[in-house]
Amino acid sequence: HFGAVVRTTHVTGTATDIGSTLGRITMIYLRHGCRSSNLNIVDQAEVGVDARKLLVLLPMLISYLFGTTAGAYFHTLAGVYALLIPATLTGVVGTFYTMFRQQLKGYLKNIEAERLNKDFLKIRGTLERTQMYLHEFKATHPQASNIDRSRAPDEEGGQVVIELEEGFEDMLERLHDIEEEIETFCHSPRGATSR
Repeated sequence: HFGAVVRTTHVTGTATDIGSTLGRITMIYLRHGCRSSNLNIVDQAEVGVDARKLLVLLPMLISYLFGTTAGAYFHTLAGVYALLIPATLTGVVGTFYTMFRQQLKGYLKNIEAERLNKDFLKIRGTLERTQMYLHEFKATHPQASNIDRSRAPDEEGGQVVIELEEGFEDMLERLHDIEEEIETFCHSPRGATSR
């Protein structure tokens, strides 16, 4: 459910969530002149999260409306025995889930590992480009690479180069840690065989 708290017991909660989510999206667009090109990165992320939340909430509301309509129709045809339809559907889905739970967990774990790998590759590409820009800067500004780190640099841009190099080294170290965690996650048997 994308981190959203979804109230499945009351359709009014779903309708309220849809209304408030649409209201948030509308206000963001109104603040920026109803143009998506005017949205900053934070607003784009907020609209994206709200849109994904709507992808969960709208089908829930539609399913509820369809279920109530179908339930009323089948009740006129079969009376109390109309309850056998949702009971059978729930029993079949529950049985299949019980039988294929481990495969489903493994499949979902693989999807998550692929997503993490794509994110990791994107970060790696960004860091490689950053490293290339830093090397190009140092090549075109040789005085920046000869600065003594122990004293304050006299050259313009020298302090920036030092800070960039230190930040870049820190990012590479963190990226290596993340790579190890992803490797451990992808090869751990926990998600595929336990529970």
